[in-house]
Amino acid sequence: MKDNIQVKNIFAAVFEKSTLDGLLSLLDKKEVRFWGTEGTIKYIKSKSFRGESVVKGFEYNGRVKSLDRANFTRILADYSKEEHTVQLKKEKLEPIDLVVVDLYAPDPKTFPESMDIGGQALVRAAIKNYKNVALAFDARSIGELVNELKRNSGATVAIFRKSQARKAAKFIAKRTKLEANLFEKNYENI
Repeated sequence: MKDNIQVKNIFAAVFEKSTLDGLLSLLDKKEVRFWGTEGTIKYIKSKSFRGESVVKGFEYNGRVKSLDRANFTRILADYSKEEHTVQLKKEKLEPIDLVVVDLYAPDPKTFPESMDIGGQALVRAAIKNYKNVALAFDARSIGELVNELKRNSGATVAIFRKSQARKAAKFIAKRTKLEANLFEKNYENI
């Protein structure tokens, strides 16, 4: 596992855009590039950063936005495996160094329609590849990320990535339990 990874390629999909401000204030606009959902990229571009929306339309009424093979290929590529880096180059894809996602809260009245599917999948992908990808998944972990980047001149270290992945796994487990309870509550008469 590589210890220091300089953050240059970022996937961002956040519900509350201002949570990115501390992160954006640290980054070099010429060195960093973003991919993400349409609203997040619009916000990032308004701050003069380079970014590309991964949303190619709102297929199925917005249900399929960030669920795209290229996104997950970039996040899940393992730098220690030559076949992964060769495949990325062949597909002209840059690996993601950092995933910043905050999930929108499920609405008990409209559950399961209000489940955040793409955000959870992105968090899970970053957890799986924590050796190569840093992760921030809520306002608190974004703050921790900002401190990490300050300490390490724009890089993340392995112990930080592992710690964030552990916290994110617990977060996703709690979220899954909440969703199971909402589902049970909404459909107890079936």
